[in-house]
Amino acid sequence: MKILMLVNWKVTYCREIPEDKQPPDYYVDNRQTPYWFYRYFENIPDVDVIDVSSFPWLEHFEKEKLRFYVWQTLRAIPKLRKYDLIVSHGMQSGVVLSLWRRLFHTKAKHIVFDIGSFNSAAEQGVALKLMQCASKSIDGIIYHTSTQKDYYHRFFPWVEEKSRFIRFGTDVDFFDKASNQPTGQESDDYILCVGYSKRDWDTVIKAYSNVDTDVKLRLVGHVDDQYRSIKNVEQIPFVPIKEVISQIANARFCVLPLKSFNYSYGQMTLMQQMALGKCVIAARVPSLIDYIEDGKNAIMYEPGITEDLSQVMTKLLKDQSLADRIGENGRRFIKEICNEKTMAAEIEKYYKEVRGQMACMSTHW
Repeated sequence: MKILMLVNWKVTYCREIPEDKQPPDYYVDNRQTPYWFYRYFENIPDVDVIDVSSFPWLEHFEKEKLRFYVWQTLRAIPKLRKYDLIVSHGMQSGVVLSLWRRLFHTKAKHIVFDIGSFNSAAEQGVALKLMQCASKSIDGIIYHTSTQKDYYHRFFPWVEEKSRFIRFGTDVDFFDKASNQPTGQESDDYILCVGYSKRDWDTVIKAYSNVDTDVKLRLVGHVDDQYRSIKNVEQIPFVPIKEVISQIANARFCVLPLKSFNYSYGQMTLMQQMALGKCVIAARVPSLIDYIEDGKNAIMYEPGITEDLSQVMTKLLKDQSLADRIGENGRRFIKEICNEKTMAAEIEKYYKEVRGQMACMSTHW
């Protein structure tokens, strides 16, 4: 099977596996190293990848203004007849192709990993109408947050039967290897919060300020002048994945302060920290409820409720054995249940189902 995958991020194209990048972020162009989770398929397909790289001015315009990628699809269209399956990871990489297929049908089926509930689960406006129109040519949808099904039922009922909930899985091998590498000496005792966007920084800062402790709070990926004067709060800007792993490995425990949206986000951060055996305090939001058994493999708090988060932080600071036990349970959950290998098996099965659909199946065009 030949697959063309359109991903909504930049990929490093290389001849050998880089040591400082996770599998989604590189593509080894030697036809011997399968891309990302495809290496776990029973029948490994031939996968080509087109990322969002473009001219600098156009990249910025597409990402910040359009919020979807035109040039990526224009690069893909002349090649479509070569493939059995087209896969868009994110509707930003799928909307233009979906609209094009409304006019020009392709032999290859089109599957979308709907990370963002089409357009951040919008319930009105031009963007919703555009996504509704485009979605009618899609042959299959994979989503990682189960509550998205409710959104489809209300606004995209024609995709309900075509969609499949498959939990996201992280790369156990990558983090196993990383956990066996020296992480350096870390003299500070700190709670860690990692994130580059859509984090509820105010709640975590206020919650920490109410905790009686000398253990520091370290924010990695976020710097804000209003937090500089708060005692024991450290801020570190963007760092490479190896440094993120070191920061996680040396932390007392981690906090994932998300806001509540009905689409997939924050899952990769959660699972990276679980894979490294750290206890995670996470907001009880739709994107995480499919991945956490509260009090067993992580601890949840009500999003935006400062007092709730403060209580959980205090509890873990007083009981390191509890934090260690939950962290180990989280690591076991990743190794045994929620990893790239199990995710790949479900994706491969779904791909086969979509490809085997009767040609006469209604697509509501």
